[in-house]
Amino acid sequence: MKDLPKLIAACFCFLICSSVVMAEQGEDAGHRLTIIDPYADVHSGPGRGYPVFYAIEQGETVDILARRPDWYEIRLQNGRTGWVSAAQISRTMQETGEPADLPSVSFGDYLENSVQVGFSFGSFAEGELEGSDFWSANAGYRFLSWLAAEGEYGKVYGEDIRGDFYGLNAMLEPFSQWRLSPYLLLGAGSMEIDSQPKLVPLDIEQSDYTNWGLGGNYYLGRNFIIRLEYRSYTVTTDSNDVELATWKIGFNSFF
Repeated sequence: MKDLPKLIAACFCFLICSSVVMAEQGEDAGHRLTIIDPYADVHSGPGRGYPVFYAIEQGETVDILARRPDWYEIRLQNGRTGWVSAAQISRTMQETGEPADLPSVSFGDYLENSVQVGFSFGSFAEGELEGSDFWSANAGYRFLSWLAAEGEYGKVYGEDIRGDFYGLNAMLEPFSQWRLSPYLLLGAGSMEIDSQPKLVPLDIEQSDYTNWGLGGNYYLGRNFIIRLEYRSYTVTTDSNDVELATWKIGFNSFF
């Protein structure tokens, strides 16, 4: 597990490179469809209250970009984007001539789902707990597209160390509509660490902490996100403040 920080960093770089390649190739290129009905109305937004600005004719191709309940965002051949009802676009074909398998969830749809739960594991990269591993579980709620709060509980385990921690964090995610979305995390909590044997003294025993973190959410498909994160802790002890740092990887599900 000592190589875990390097492994996480390598995974993070891989996902960034993958996103760049995908962007260069064209977003959602795998969902180019041909309309086989006589026409389909294109609205400026996901609802019948939005004005119709274009009518797709039979035989035209469109690219599926995103989905909302009963609506799909599309890109037209002229490059403009708009929204078509699921009922109207249900009769479409892929370029191969096969029936279309329309995506039920796109990577932006989790913004419509406020509750998230997840699990992660990682390693302490520096400080008094360097080399120790941990796992954590989290549950959160998204108040706005760019703001969420989450609580977490975790266990620390090492060769001579055992402990647990819990905290509450705010997550700022200004580009949450991106497939790979960076975020800033700020929070506070408490941890209780024991050393075995007791003859080994630790500054951190039962202590409060504040933390900040930088990470990225990467949409995997359906209801899952992979999270990669670096976090820095300032732990308050009886003698002085102790600095810790961790790397972790995890998965979140939203509903």
